[in-house]
Amino acid sequence: MATQTFTFLFTDIEGSTAMLQRLGDAYAGVLADHHRLLRRVLTAHDGKEVDTQGDAFFAVFSSASACAAAAIEVQLAFVSHAWPANETVRVRMGIHSGEASESAAGLVGLDIHRAARVAAVAHGGQVVLSASTAALLRDRLPDGAFLRDLGSHRLKDLGRPEQIFQLEAEGLPAAFPPLRSLDNPRLLNNLPAQVSRFIGRDAVLAEVRRLIGAFRLITLTGPGGVGKTRTGLQVAAELLDGSGDGVWFADLAPLLDPDLVVATVANVLGIRGDPARPVDTLVEAIGGRSMLILLDNCEHVIGTCAKLADALLRNCPNVAILATSREPLGIDGERVHRIPSLGMPADDDDSDTIRDAEAVRLLLDRAAQHGVTLGWDERSAAVVSRICRRLDGIPLAIELAAARLRAMSVTELEARLDQRFSILTGGSRAALPRQQTLLAMVDWSWELLHASERHVLARLSVFVGGFDLAAAEAVTLGEGVRPEEVIGLLGALVDKNLVQFDDTGTGPARYRLLETVRQYGARQLKAGSPAAAHDVRAAHRDHYLALAQAAAPRLVAPDQAEWLDRLDLELGNLRAAIAYCLERESPASGIALVSSLEVFWRARGRAAEGAEVLTRLLGLPTAQEATLPRAGGLATAAYLSQHEGRYAAAEEFCAEALAIAQPAGDDYLVARLMHTRAYVLLRQGHRAAALPLIERGLGLARRLEAVHLTARLLAGRSYALDVQGDYAAAARDAAEALSLYRQAGDRRESGTILGNLGYTELSTGDLGPARSHLIESLDIARVLNDSYGVVYGTFNLGLAEYLSGSASAAEDLFTESFSLARRVMMKPGIAYALIGLAMAGSDGDPGRAARLHGAAEAALAALGETVDPVEARLRERNCQRLRFVLGPEAFAAEYAAGQSLSSEEILVLTLGQRA
Repeated sequence: MATQTFTFLFTDIEGSTAMLQRLGDAYAGVLADHHRLLRRVLTAHDGKEVDTQGDAFFAVFSSASACAAAAIEVQLAFVSHAWPANETVRVRMGIHSGEASESAAGLVGLDIHRAARVAAVAHGGQVVLSASTAALLRDRLPDGAFLRDLGSHRLKDLGRPEQIFQLEAEGLPAAFPPLRSLDNPRLLNNLPAQVSRFIGRDAVLAEVRRLIGAFRLITLTGPGGVGKTRTGLQVAAELLDGSGDGVWFADLAPLLDPDLVVATVANVLGIRGDPARPVDTLVEAIGGRSMLILLDNCEHVIGTCAKLADALLRNCPNVAILATSREPLGIDGERVHRIPSLGMPADDDDSDTIRDAEAVRLLLDRAAQHGVTLGWDERSAAVVSRICRRLDGIPLAIELAAARLRAMSVTELEARLDQRFSILTGGSRAALPRQQTLLAMVDWSWELLHASERHVLARLSVFVGGFDLAAAEAVTLGEGVRPEEVIGLLGALVDKNLVQFDDTGTGPARYRLLETVRQYGARQLKAGSPAAAHDVRAAHRDHYLALAQAAAPRLVAPDQAEWLDRLDLELGNLRAAIAYCLERESPASGIALVSSLEVFWRARGRAAEGAEVLTRLLGLPTAQEATLPRAGGLATAAYLSQHEGRYAAAEEFCAEALAIAQPAGDDYLVARLMHTRAYVLLRQGHRAAALPLIERGLGLARRLEAVHLTARLLAGRSYALDVQGDYAAAARDAAEALSLYRQAGDRRESGTILGNLGYTELSTGDLGPARSHLIESLDIARVLNDSYGVVYGTFNLGLAEYLSGSASAAEDLFTESFSLARRVMMKPGIAYALIGLAMAGSDGDPGRAARLHGAAEAALAALGETVDPVEARLRERNCQRLRFVLGPEAFAAEYAAGQSLSSEEILVLTLGQRA
């Protein structure tokens, strides 16, 4: 994202709201003439219109002198124009020069906001500009124009003062009232200057301004360090317009005695209070005066603040109150607005989008204040993105992190964020102690909690990524906390902004802890009784084991989509429960949990993860007894391993599981294992040995009347018959399996069978029905977010497009298949997608196609896998054609080069710049 220097112009019509009310429909004509005149001049001076909202314009120029000339010309046009209804239109203009960058979201940069603040201090008909623009114009002013120095002024961003100049020229008015800056004596206020820039929060500021127009008491809440005070100050500054009796800031943070609250507010307002009746004295003195009072940091004196606010609302009709607190005041008439964390980039954003995120902009700005300029490329952008997400977008945490960059790189900082309470220190010495370190910030919130609230918060730290009410109840009971009290305590922690409440409106409400709060709670839990900490993690494990076991039958039932999504939400907690089983070397619960999620691991493209943790659990010394639960775990490990191409491991798991299941007479488990062993044999080309195993398993499944298992074995036999060329029998088995899956309500497996039917029809050349079945199969996989189904669905549909002569459409589908297979580590899917990409792209680049064929051959050889007949025939035909086009020697060289490519080289070869 290239950064350039621009000159920014902001304009708007003074008194436009009153003009609209005065003119009614005729105002549309005023606005049309205004837009026409302004756009004509912008075009003449090479100005670029960036944004227009109502009567407000934002434009940029590459030349400061061109911008100045445009401003003079358009002001002269406004003065001389005959406006509708004989109206007088006065337009204020502000000019500032600085840096900005083009991003996907448009032009971004802190200097753009500075330019808007410069414009805000002007009056109608006046053109003001900043010192940076004045410096550029010293010797390049338009003929007859000159600058008048209006002195240093505090803008409404509360940052450093700005030297303001007035641009004057013949024909333009020159006499104006004092600027609308914070130094204007008519703008009554005591707002403190800020040493750093206010970044982002545009939507938050707009919403709070709107709320203040509708409600008289707005409380800004949020966790410590989220920026409540700075947001409140910025809103207050923007509301200063010279009307009424001003905006007044009462800093309550230093107070230790609640009785000093009223005296502090009275002192700010210049009111002499009566110690015998402080509230009454204050109320009487304010009376009907119109003002905004900002009560900052109310949480530690909240009772007194609530009483004062209530008295002011009831007795002073023209007073509005903006309060900041870690919890609401809890009185009638209060409107609570939670200040969110700064906007953060997603984990897959590109570097330009990352740099534009609010949290990243804050980190870069504060680092620059410490003399640190961060290099910017894809790798560093990804590290910065992760840092901001791990710090939850909390401004105080980000500012403390920026200070640490004086002594360490961003990579070193990220590596040490698990020790955040020891490294995120060193805030401003002028700040309150609780604002100087991250630990002190959270300590302050902890000290304000009751004992039961502390108990619950510490235990909630066991959750990863969020939780629902049932889960919270499962881990927080004990030490005097009864089941019926949990919801109330949870609500209290939400009010205090230590627990975040996420109500999506589509399912059970969920809660989560910011990572900083979670780590703090974990410290408190660990500092208490070790036995209690163990009990909490055990309760957490048991809750999620029960959830997994409840999910297992639902994952093959009509409501499977809802359950898959629910398990996605709980993935962090499921992983934590599994990790606890591994740490405690108590494999029974872990094996049961992972095995219950067999369908989930496969559908969500996590077969490798499921197989890996199950292998570790089965390898624990305490898991070696030859029991049926172990055999079930082995069966799941075999099933997941074969789906990621680990055929040798799958065969070993099957052999051990059969040695347990057969003597025990568990025919259902034996039938499951027959299917998995047969599939492994089929993938390795041993088709004759696979069919008897399927027949044996199918006989057991039918006798047990196990509908779902029968369907699975019929699907396996259909596949075996297809690769043998018995397409009619394969289609019959697929049709019966489809009927059984639909009977069970398993839409995911129904989609898989539809894909198998389509593949069989491809084998016979029946492209019309094949394409129809493959599209239906892929649609189901996409709806269910079934990664396995999408990988093979896109590949098979790509084959249909290739056979239909649509190489470009086929290549897009093969690319999608490759990308997803790579992301979820499905090695067989990667190998097949490489074959498809080679065939689809052979006309455009024969050498690349030959290399892709070689890469696919190496991938298949590493898996010990043979190619299915349809792909084998198409592949051989394509390779023969490439030999003819390239020549035998050149083809062999390219093919061999492809066989030796690394994963990274394959990625570049397949996706090019998209890698």
